[in-house]
Amino acid sequence: MKWKTWFYAISAVNRRNIKLLLRQKQFLVAPFLMPVVVMILTALIMGAGGDDWPVGLVNESDSVESKDFIETLETVHSNITPYFSIREMEHEQASDAVKEGRLQMLIRIPDDFEQSQTVYTETFNINTDMMKNVRLRLEHTILKQLEKNDVLHAAPELVLEKKEDVWRESFIAGSSVLLALMFSATTTAANLFAFDIENRTEKEISLTPLSNIYSGIGIIITSVLLAFVSAISTLLVGMFAFRLEPENLLMIFIGIIPVLNTCAIIGIIIAHFLRRYRIIQPIIIVTFMATFFGAGGYSSVAGLPPIARSFSEIWAFSYVFEWFNPILHNFSGGLDVVQYVFLIVAAFIFIAILPIVYKRELLVKNSGGQ
Repeated sequence: MKWKTWFYAISAVNRRNIKLLLRQKQFLVAPFLMPVVVMILTALIMGAGGDDWPVGLVNESDSVESKDFIETLETVHSNITPYFSIREMEHEQASDAVKEGRLQMLIRIPDDFEQSQTVYTETFNINTDMMKNVRLRLEHTILKQLEKNDVLHAAPELVLEKKEDVWRESFIAGSSVLLALMFSATTTAANLFAFDIENRTEKEISLTPLSNIYSGIGIIITSVLLAFVSAISTLLVGMFAFRLEPENLLMIFIGIIPVLNTCAIIGIIIAHFLRRYRIIQPIIIVTFMATFFGAGGYSSVAGLPPIARSFSEIWAFSYVFEWFNPILHNFSGGLDVVQYVFLIVAAFIFIAILPIVYKRELLVKNSGGQ
């Protein structure tokens, strides 16, 4: 039967691709290492630890009121950790540390605090978002102190999406898993396609009784399978090293199949035009690195600068981070109908492009023999 012939052809290509990847281990380095390296470096530098920012405390008062205020400073917290890591020190030492950027803020309680109820602060640069954040934390602490003393006239109410927040490093680790899926599918497909070009095995494929497009289908299947394998390895690193507690994994892996299909075909298209995997790999790596840091992987799109938010609206890969990260961290129960339709339609559009690419490939003249 005809479908059996197709099945055996695609299976043969898939087996051949797996053996090829195991022999050409340079093709496995980027899919397995790049997402893990991005996760480790970013989480350690930008996301390690909790919400406890280092501040210097200079207490010049020995009053009950100052001790009460310090207790509030030490106990006020987010849903993850305390807001501040309090370091009591001399004023000159603390001031120098702030100027050198080693402390977020200096909080000085003057000796007349009992009467003045005034504290003094020093920050490195008041206009940065980080400094605004640390000042808001101090204001929140003061509100807590006023509330404790029954002199607070109005209090803001913070309504949380979940009882506990997601650790910064956990968010980065989750995004790295999504990065591993997309990047691995794209770069594996591009490398396999380019390998046939560089090693001049396209001719044998084109001379078979079946269309050369079955080679492409085999490449897509291999690329999707490797994407899941590399994502699982990235997932394990995130779980053991960066507090990643993934939810709804089966839902994510099923829902992302159309995305991986699209990524694999994009990899084939890139290889069709660029021809050499030594050229292809750096371009794909840089593209996905830019996507991770500038389109919703490192930080949610809502927290990006305006130019990055505008770019994210037209950059399709950004939606993968925005749609799947909430599912991964259990803020969302799954994709909605519109999102499923969008992903499936996109996959079918690229499936329709695949035969065009392989027909064009038959017309391409390769130098170097055969």
